[in-house]
Amino acid sequence: MKRNTQVKTLLITCALVFSIIGAAFYMSGCSKKAAAAETTTVQTTTAKPTPTPTVTPSPSPTDSPYAVNPLTGIQDMDKANVGKRSAAVSINNHPAALPSRGITLADAIYEFETEGGQTRMLALFSNISAMPEVGSLRSARIIACDLSAGTNSIFVHYGKNARVPDYVKNNGIDHIDGNNYSKGSDQSVDGQITLPDGIYFWRDAVWLSQRALEHTAVTNGANVLRAISDLSISLEGDTPSLFNFTTTPSAAFASGTDCNTLVVYFSTNNDDSTFTYNPDVKLYAKSEYGEPQTDETTGGQIMVKNVVTLFANIKSHGDTTIDAYLTDGGTGYYASEGKIIEINWSKAGPHDPIVLTDKAGNPIQVNAGKSYINVVRNSVSSKTTWS
Repeated sequence: MKRNTQVKTLLITCALVFSIIGAAFYMSGCSKKAAAAETTTVQTTTAKPTPTPTVTPSPSPTDSPYAVNPLTGIQDMDKANVGKRSAAVSINNHPAALPSRGITLADAIYEFETEGGQTRMLALFSNISAMPEVGSLRSARIIACDLSAGTNSIFVHYGKNARVPDYVKNNGIDHIDGNNYSKGSDQSVDGQITLPDGIYFWRDAVWLSQRALEHTAVTNGANVLRAISDLSISLEGDTPSLFNFTTTPSAAFASGTDCNTLVVYFSTNNDDSTFTYNPDVKLYAKSEYGEPQTDETTGGQIMVKNVVTLFANIKSHGDTTIDAYLTDGGTGYYASEGKIIEINWSKAGPHDPIVLTDKAGNPIQVNAGKSYINVVRNSVSSKTTWS
């Protein structure tokens, strides 16, 4: 009986052991399944590299096929012209000599009084090889010699007054007098002409039939270059900047006054040199003697970015001619983009540039573009007006 009880107890114990072991295996399996259920497979993708954008750099001054034109501040001059001198050409401005030729293609223009209150122009061309047929040409005055030398320009004229030869010699100013190298009558074709050796100027045959003799002389860049070579004048040399140019709007006009029309008074003979602002192109259009001042070759009107008026110490020489004391400097006006300001100006000597400052003496930046520069007697400064 005792033995049966022991056997029974052993069987119960074994059953309990197997039950515990089975439960353990069961729990272990469930745990593995749960772990498997909780495991998330993350699919990864390899990111494609973002293409680097191709940036086309803006042309720098060294990349551009053009150089900065020292007479305008605009980067549009043939690089082959760097290191070469410009030309300053004396142009007739008498009413009977208008319209002129080639004047709208000049980089800058001076207008100044000669004698009898009549004015004359001095047209500057930075690239002589590109200079068109220009005229009618007129004789030299000392004021034109000084203005030419200020930009190291070769002074081109047709005739001279008695005081010019000594002045250009004493001041080392290179010049070509067309009156010594001219053909009596000829005519170009599209501005081009072949002239004999030693001849670089001519009197235009058509103008000879229409005008007085003194209003008919012409030349062009190709023939001026021939004269420079034949007369052993150096073409090499820098043309200094006409002004302190800026390609962004000049800060000088922050306190400027509106100027839509500027009327420059030279004399009773030239009392209406008028500049009218065109806001569409941001340029001033030039008129004189009551009419637009045009170019016979291009058909266009003189249009400029800047109008500079310099009031100078100009006096009679004691005869019919005048003396302009440019080294005295003076006051004036500068107009551009529909605004005008008062300025001071100075010129240290014949070979020095004209320097513009504001009334406080600070240098003025001039907007890049063509300039028209009026040199007027300071005794009539009050007669120059604008609106």
